[in-house]
Amino acid sequence: MKRVTLILFASFLLGCNMENEKSDNSSMNQPSKSITELKEAVIIKGDTNAYYELSVAYLDYTFQEEFLIYAVIMANKYDYPQAYFDVFTCLTDVYLSDISKIDDETANLAIEYLLKAYNKNHHQAKDMVEEYSIMNNQNNIQQIERIFKE
Repeated sequence: MKRVTLILFASFLLGCNMENEKSDNSSMNQPSKSITELKEAVIIKGDTNAYYELSVAYLDYTFQEEFLIYAVIMANKYDYPQAYFDVFTCLTDVYLSDISKIDDETANLAIEYLLKAYNKNHHQAKDMVEEYSIMNNQNNIQQIERIFKE
């Protein structure tokens, strides 16, 4: 739990400037509300539409990792299946250039959230878990490497 808190705090610090970043007006990823309104709707109400818009808006920002905060909140507080999968994705995307560099703690946390998404019948998680035979109590680093090396 300390690692999750540390990851969330670090992501928050990195993303503090997101509100001040100027996005390209021609971008297709412009949300219907301000980023601040979307964040509040996610945190306070668990609004799945706001969560989706926020996830799309983060595609335009330098520090996309800040989205991890909102994914964790939607997963843990609101039990939202897509958010469980997004936590897995956020944790593993950082290592896509070399997935073998992922550490045990991050791999364990990523697989834990992937399995939670699977248990909530999230379609992408189900496909991954079934295709790569992802299970609890196995070497999670090797499981993640299998997913991303094929």
